[in-house]
Amino acid sequence: MKKFKKEDLIGKFVVGFDTMCQGHRCAIDENEQPDPNLYDSYDEAFKELFIDAYYSIEGNEEHLEDEDARDKMMSEMKVLIKEGDIEKMKAYFEKEPDANYNEEFIQEADQFIWGRQAMFTGNGVRIDGTKLEDFEYE
Repeated sequence: MKKFKKEDLIGKFVVGFDTMCQGHRCAIDENEQPDPNLYDSYDEAFKELFIDAYYSIEGNEEHLEDEDARDKMMSEMKVLIKEGDIEKMKAYFEKEPDANYNEEFIQEADQFIWGRQAMFTGNGVRIDGTKLEDFEYE
């Protein structure tokens, strides 16, 4: 049985994304079970998120209707990646939210909830999902 240890998650960060039907997800293994890359800092995880967004845009010519705007975005992102200035990357996403192509986010690994979804019930809202430290699978 594979299990995440809480002590391995504390102080680490994970890149996550939200799915309409399955809630929050992160990197998966060949069995589609959570297998997140754990980063030592928020900035390290953000840099990976930014680079992933760049390559996702590069691989999707339909990301923006205006081809010139897409090319400009890619050019600006490429410069920021080469510079490696995380604060400038964050500011770029603030200015250009479409650049976060995969709509990913960074969260502390020990707080990440796999499958996090808000369920509206007759008694109010219920949050479903499983913290990584409580997730067990083969």
